[in-house]
Amino acid sequence: MQRSVRSIIALQTAIAASAIASHALATNGMDPVAFGAAPAGRGGADLAVATDTSAMNTNPAGITQNKMRADASISLLMPSLTLNDRAATPQGTMELNTDKAGESKLFPLINVGFSTHVFDGLYAGLAFVTQGGMGAEFKGLNTFSDADPTTMSQPVPGQYDTYSQVMYLKLVPTLAWRFENVAQDVDVSVGAGFNVGMSKMEFRHGGFAFPEQDGDGIYAPHSVEFSSDYAMGYAVRLGVLLQVADAVGFGVSYQTKAKLPYEGTATVDKQLDYDSKMDFAWPQEVGLGVSARPMKPLLLAADLRWIEWSDTMDTVTLKGNATGQAPPGYESLTLPFQMRWRDQVVVALGAEYSVIDDVAVRLGYNYGKSPVEPDGINPLFPAVSEHHFTLGAGARVVAGLGFDAAVEYSPRNTVSSNAQNQMALQPGTTTPSGYSFDVAMSQLTLHLGARYLFD
Repeated sequence: MQRSVRSIIALQTAIAASAIASHALATNGMDPVAFGAAPAGRGGADLAVATDTSAMNTNPAGITQNKMRADASISLLMPSLTLNDRAATPQGTMELNTDKAGESKLFPLINVGFSTHVFDGLYAGLAFVTQGGMGAEFKGLNTFSDADPTTMSQPVPGQYDTYSQVMYLKLVPTLAWRFENVAQDVDVSVGAGFNVGMSKMEFRHGGFAFPEQDGDGIYAPHSVEFSSDYAMGYAVRLGVLLQVADAVGFGVSYQTKAKLPYEGTATVDKQLDYDSKMDFAWPQEVGLGVSARPMKPLLLAADLRWIEWSDTMDTVTLKGNATGQAPPGYESLTLPFQMRWRDQVVVALGAEYSVIDDVAVRLGYNYGKSPVEPDGINPLFPAVSEHHFTLGAGARVVAGLGFDAAVEYSPRNTVSSNAQNQMALQPGTTTPSGYSFDVAMSQLTLHLGARYLFD
């Protein structure tokens, strides 16, 4: 029994493990394309532009470009998720779920920021950032289960539900300094944002498979649930912005890793409770950006970001101890989640054209190969989006008040499991079970924002 709880439970734990990583939103891994409506319209290309207060979460040096400014934005993330899975049998392949749609969900991501000039070259700001927040839910997934785990028997039809949700919010107090005319027509700004993060994760899964002794290759379903308290995490983002004659810009940004130690209660079969811990983290990243104005009304921008997902999303383990009396072998839990993510390089390209002084239109493209590998994909962790196309506009309506909007579309992309996937193995062994699946996702996001520049 100890073996079943410590390692075998991992057969379908990978599904529930989706809850540990939002990514972000399943766009650039766990990260969204942008943290404001204006940069979203440019495909997230912002490291060398950084004109609004969302810069505190991308390139904090950018807040030196405004004497006093406030921004608020909301992004409405609308993913469309489908699952196809099947099992190999002596009689041939048995389709279990065909184009099974995940439950419709709308994820609102809110970002608010304020920055001001303090004195001389010093600027300060504070931002509230939704770094990540996502969940996925399937109801009525078809399966075949073991009616009697003690003896060889024929499979019987069954169904189970899954649910996951994660949130990651941050406060980002920021300081920046502007050095003017360090060379002819060259200004340099440096900035640092201290990230104070808060994160919560929960999942429920009703189709876990534990090892059985009857040898029929069919398993009775078990439920596992986990709900964490809020975890606090801290990180620092550093940024440099170099501007040449207001025509060319260069941006550099570095974000340290933020550790997020989840603690909460795990429950097996709605009977056994465990005080549980999960060491999770948001990875470090490095970004480079360039911008140019070939003509006054036209702004072009490009970013390149490297995100070290492999450091935080390889194998993540949930560990717990029973809170009360437990049967022999069930006194503790060790649940390894084999995510096996690779590092990701994200390319963002954007353009902005001022039709008139107070109205601008924007166009963007963002690409990052999905960090999810075939041996780590699972249906509740659909971080498979790769291409993103954006279109946006902004206008100043009165005095310093302006509004921005953007639409982001990520076309359908599919990742299929392979024979090494954790879910494709017999419980507690390295023997293939004959189970395989495909996860596909497309995504539509609406970004809306308001800005106010104080005199």
